[in-house]
Amino acid sequence: MSRIYDNQPLSNLPLVNINVSEEWNSRKHESGNGVLFEGCIQKRAHFQICDCKKTKVQYYIFYMKIARAHKRKFDNNGTEVEPNFSETKKVNTGYLNSSYKVEARGETDLLDISQTLNIINKPELTKHTDKYGSPDLAAVWLHEEKIGGLEFECGDQVRVKTKGDGPFVFSISKLDNVSSSVSNYAGGESVGASWTDKIMDLKSNVPTSKENEGVDEDEWDD
Repeated sequence: MSRIYDNQPLSNLPLVNINVSEEWNSRKHESGNGVLFEGCIQKRAHFQICDCKKTKVQYYIFYMKIARAHKRKFDNNGTEVEPNFSETKKVNTGYLNSSYKVEARGETDLLDISQTLNIINKPELTKHTDKYGSPDLAAVWLHEEKIGGLEFECGDQVRVKTKGDGPFVFSISKLDNVSSSVSNYAGGESVGASWTDKIMDLKSNVPTSKENEGVDEDEWDD
C-alpha cells in the first residue's frame, strides 16, 4: 500500500478558528453506542471552537478513509462487548473440525462505508470541516488534551472508537501494518485492556474441540 508522506508535526498545523453562536457542547453529538472502525488518515487539521461565552476548545481533525467498521456494542451493565461480525456463525459438527454447519447469530453489527459515514459525519459539524477534507472521508475530532504527545501522520493506519454516534473520538490507536497490533494510543481506557485487540486475534485461534465452536472465519476480514 502506498503511503501518504506528511512529516509536519500536529503542533505546526495552521489553527482554523470557528465561531459558533451557541454554547459549545460536544455531548449533543454523542448519543448512541458509537462505532469501531479501522482506516487510514488522509488529511489532518487543527480547529479552535469559540462559542457564545468566548470559551475556546481545540481539536485535531483526522480525515479518515474507512476500511472496515462495526457498531460498538454494550451489555445491560454498560460494559463493552464484542459486536456480531456477521449474521451467521460456523458450528463444528464433525470429529476434529471435519465439518461445519451454519447457524444464525442474530443481526450483524457490521457497517458498510456509507452507513459509517452517516453515523460519524454530522451536518452541523461537517459544514466547518468539509472544506478541508472530502465527502468520502470520515472527519473525526480528537480533543487536543487527549493527544498525549503522540504524532499521527497522513498515511497512518489507525483504529478508532467514537463517543456515541458522532465524530468525537473516544480512543484512537496506531496499527502495525503487518500484524494489526496497536503501537501507540490516545484517549479512552488503557490500550492493554482494549477488547478490540482480542478481536483481531480471533482468526488465529483455531478451534480444537466443540468448546470452541462458533468461531467465524470472516471476522474483520475483507
